[in-house]
Amino acid sequence: MMRERRPRGFEVSLKHLRAANSVAVYGSFTAAAADLGMTQSAVSRLVLQLERQLGVSLFLRSTRNVILTAPGREFTASIQRLLADLGAQVDNARALGEQIKGRLIVSCLLSLTHHVVPEAVLKYRKAHPGVEIHLREGLGSQVYEDVRSGFADFGVGNVTALGHEVVSDDVVQESCFAILPSRHPLRDKSTLSLRELRNEAFVSLPTGSGLRQQIDSVATANGIVLKHSTIVEQFGTLYDFVGANVGISIVPASALPPRAPRGVVVKRLVSPPLVRKIGILRLKNRPLTPAATGFLDIFRPLFLSASRR
Repeated sequence: MMRERRPRGFEVSLKHLRAANSVAVYGSFTAAAADLGMTQSAVSRLVLQLERQLGVSLFLRSTRNVILTAPGREFTASIQRLLADLGAQVDNARALGEQIKGRLIVSCLLSLTHHVVPEAVLKYRKAHPGVEIHLREGLGSQVYEDVRSGFADFGVGNVTALGHEVVSDDVVQESCFAILPSRHPLRDKSTLSLRELRNEAFVSLPTGSGLRQQIDSVATANGIVLKHSTIVEQFGTLYDFVGANVGISIVPASALPPRAPRGVVVKRLVSPPLVRKIGILRLKNRPLTPAATGFLDIFRPLFLSASRR
């Protein structure tokens, strides 16, 4: 029996495994070659390479027949299970690929559409080009209503005060940060308190925004009145205005780009810290479509990473 020293590592391909399996099934290199559409010498070479990798002989060869050795019986039985499992997974993947077509409607807070959702959409489109994605950007109340009414496949929004028909998954508590013009007098401070910002002109979201309401609520609870001097509808505009020295702002972690935009510095807010709870919203009694499940598989890790930044 072959007892060669095993090489470092183990390098075999599906061709090696299929060759050994076919020889085991047919008991002949000639029949295996016909089954695989290869020459007999090619099948013999693949089996020999596999045996050298394993360091054992899988077959006893003679001029009349081929017999499995004890290690050969064990190993080829494992090969058959592996190839069967692989075939099933290939069939499942093809079936899933055929299912993931049509239209996907996602309702999402404005903060997430700034950079997290675009990254997820880009990856999803490469994997499932047959799906049309409809993204609805809105405030927390709009996201909730889109999900509650069944219009959206799922939403990403605030998880407070949800009705019984809507449930939340992957709930996170994300910190909020102050963003300042890069030449602002407070730019060199490592952290900022809300009280230090009370006399600043703010670039803010509308009063209907859950984030705006939370900021005002925390400020009021601490005897602080903030100056909401400029109101914008989008986070991209908000960053542009801060960078243009129109004012300062407060944004959640999920709205922070990987790198601060030009002309803007980011500072952690402390005393009191501002934390909001958001999650993935869906109808309790309606299963997600394959298109929605596929998108969430891509979106979820990006969302969790961004919210914990």
